[in-house]
Amino acid sequence: MLVMGRSASSAAEPEIRVEMAGSLPLPDDAAGPDGSTERITGLSGLTWLRENSWAAAIDNSDRYATFTLTLSAAGEPLAVEDLPARPLGAKHDYEDVAPCPPELTARIARRFTSRGRAAPGECLLFCEEDTPAIRGVAVADGSLVGAVPLPAIFKTRRPNRGLEALAVEPDGSRIWTANEEALPDDGPAATVNAGTVVRIVEIPIPGPAHPADAAADAASPSGSGRQFAYQVDPPHEFVKVATMPPLSGVVALVALGNGKLLVLERSGAPGLPPFENRIYLVDTANGHDVATIERDLATRIDTFLRKRLLWRDSLGCNLEGLALGPELKGGACVLAAISDNGGIGTPTRLVTFRLKK
Repeated sequence: MLVMGRSASSAAEPEIRVEMAGSLPLPDDAAGPDGSTERITGLSGLTWLRENSWAAAIDNSDRYATFTLTLSAAGEPLAVEDLPARPLGAKHDYEDVAPCPPELTARIARRFTSRGRAAPGECLLFCEEDTPAIRGVAVADGSLVGAVPLPAIFKTRRPNRGLEALAVEPDGSRIWTANEEALPDDGPAATVNAGTVVRIVEIPIPGPAHPADAAADAASPSGSGRQFAYQVDPPHEFVKVATMPPLSGVVALVALGNGKLLVLERSGAPGLPPFENRIYLVDTANGHDVATIERDLATRIDTFLRKRLLWRDSLGCNLEGLALGPELKGGACVLAAISDNGGIGTPTRLVTFRLKK
């Protein structure tokens, strides 16, 4: 059943539904690059690669994980296997991962070959919030092969509340990212009774380049596109058991095409239940571009994207990654989420949904 959010969109919007299919715990350990066993904590982002192959970001690490996921015909997760921890060229607070768009991969290859180096081949994109940056990574060896330019305003992010979400438009034309909670000049962070306002950013990927582009940094898009103001819900209601402040922010994006996005919000609280997870739908096609607004964005209510609630639950775990997967019989698609145990004993789980549209 579709639940309407407080900021419901018009009835003319195509009906999109999200139904939970199932969940299962992930293994606690992974095989390291040298054959050793490594404890897996902090899974903070997720992407589907192909067939039954997936990749997950690991925060505060120089590793990422890949695994195979067996699904039932109805999209229920049956088994997670083959879980190695793969190397990354530098340690960062990696928060999400997405496939590198084909045109961007080609530009990276041209840059390498123009300098007499072998092209790195298949690449992934990772966003990290300590620099902050969106970084290209070669799948073959984990080397960092370039960075995507970001709006300078993101360097002002609050500690541990920076770039948390990353998605690529299905046609490869755009990258999407967002900060977790408001930038200091944009407005306050979430409080017990109030949400926060973040920026969802569109980064266009240039089309096929001419030969002269090899002289430039061919790994990078030409610049950022539009920015959109997104209002995050307040933290969920909870029974207080500690004195830490609650939080509520954007932790993942999924691009559905034509500017439509799924937004995963996560709130955490010093009480019970400790977490709540929410999936909203937004359409940026008619949204207000706020790229020229440099401060007090939280007061510009007229610019906020309209959003429609598709799913909400606590599940007892901290969902931080969300990714669109393969199509199921009947036309629905798999939507998968991954939880970050944060090293505090909460479950590391994989949760699957059926996305119907």
